[in-house]
Amino acid sequence: MQTSPGVRRPIHGCRSESVGVVRSHGAYRLIAVRQIAAGDPLFRIEGEQTQSPSRYSVQIGENLHIDLTGHHSNEEILDRYYWRFMNHSCEPNTHIRGQEVIASHDIKPWADITFNYNTTEFDIAEPFDCHCGCPGCIGTIRGFKYLTADECERLLPLLPPHLSRLLNPCAQTQP
Repeated sequence: MQTSPGVRRPIHGCRSESVGVVRSHGAYRLIAVRQIAAGDPLFRIEGEQTQSPSRYSVQIGENLHIDLTGHHSNEEILDRYYWRFMNHSCEPNTHIRGQEVIASHDIKPWADITFNYNTTEFDIAEPFDCHCGCPGCIGTIRGFKYLTADECERLLPLLPPHLSRLLNPCAQTQP
């Protein structure tokens, strides 16, 4: 385990050389453990494919999600399924293409690794109020289906095929 400069919290190393997991204020977070350049791949999301969304799944196709099924030890989740600790941000530093997590811009060491859940999830299994604090924060995170036409357009560069092909119907959807 490493510690970040000036901080006494241990960092759990993962199978990725780019990220680690820390526990802070009772919650786990995924952070960068080195400088990451825009466009660099960070890691691949591993897990079982399922048609059912859950609180922790990531949608990778129209009716396809990556999640964990069965029992996994805490150690295994920290080592192999650390992607589950990526938090939402309305102004994220990564995006997801298929199962690859890619830096959207340069990421400094110790920065949280975030992505916009609305860029993968059509309909969030458990909507929540966002507390990212970004100037462009949209408040409640419910999924792509609930975005305004302007919000959909703004996310277009980050959208995977299963959501970008829905852009026209999204433009007609009212929140």
